[in-house]
Amino acid sequence: MIRSAVMKRIRRDEIDLAPDFQRSGDIWPPRTQSRLIESILLRIPLPVFYMAADPDDNWQVVDGLQRLGTLRNFILRKKLRLRGLEYLSQFEGHDYDQLPRPMQRRITETQLSCHVIETGTPPEVMFNVFKRINTEGKPLVGQEIRHALNPGPARELLRKLAESPEFLKATDGTVNPKRMANRECVLRFLAFRSLGDESYGGKLDEFLMAAMKHLNGAPGSHSSLREDFRRAMSLAWDLFGKGAFRKPNRLDYQQWRSPVNKPLFESLSVALAEVPENGVEWLRDRKDEVAAELGGLMESAEFFESISVGTQATRQVKIRFGRMRELVRAGLS
Repeated sequence: MIRSAVMKRIRRDEIDLAPDFQRSGDIWPPRTQSRLIESILLRIPLPVFYMAADPDDNWQVVDGLQRLGTLRNFILRKKLRLRGLEYLSQFEGHDYDQLPRPMQRRITETQLSCHVIETGTPPEVMFNVFKRINTEGKPLVGQEIRHALNPGPARELLRKLAESPEFLKATDGTVNPKRMANRECVLRFLAFRSLGDESYGGKLDEFLMAAMKHLNGAPGSHSSLREDFRRAMSLAWDLFGKGAFRKPNRLDYQQWRSPVNKPLFESLSVALAEVPENGVEWLRDRKDEVAAELGGLMESAEFFESISVGTQATRQVKIRFGRMRELVRAGLS
């Protein structure tokens, strides 16, 4: 725990926050420090800390100096007031003592993982270790934040659908799961399918966050949404094969090996989910014509722009959903 271990060491000067090979521990501006504290309050795990032990078992910080400096500033020195918070704006301007006791406990009970480099490691080796492992750290992407902020059944729904055979086949397993890009694709479908594209207000992050909250509050809808999603993925594969959800090569419309395009994914998958049961086989029987229609649609500058430029704008969403529905209806006529 922060207070029982690492912070005790800092308080007793048993952690050197200014080793010769490090930068200053106060290089982060207050806004960046505040975002770190906000992450802890949101129970987002911190990256591993690396320390180097001296003969007296005091530690030098190899990686994590700015994070430890932030904790010292906020908890011990009381010199940091929270500024520029993204999600916990109710604590804007608060210092540590002004936080409610439950929030203080979240900080003091946060687990910090530390790896310690053994005493006697030559300074030049320590420096090389630092160069290899010290990074600023990648900020959380949108879906990671939504995942952290919305515990509940929606998380499990996204995980299962992102790992489903239908999704993996339709996307050819090419949507990277490392930063939850696969789960964002699934969430885009679920958001537009459950909330409706007509309710979209032009801010994708807000729309997807609202969808996570909606899904957490309506677990009874998950079964039908799972069926809709899997049926849409299977139909996409049957109609377009490995070209599903991909923009074609502009020089060769028979080549569909560009990455999965998320705006195309959301609009096409929702349009396919809307196909009635009695129309699925009809579309499959006409898959060559449907694929050709999609290729022709890609030649439309207006549609191509709607999945390529300013894709979060309400107008672009309206265009691509409208044209996709027209394409599917034409295939059913």
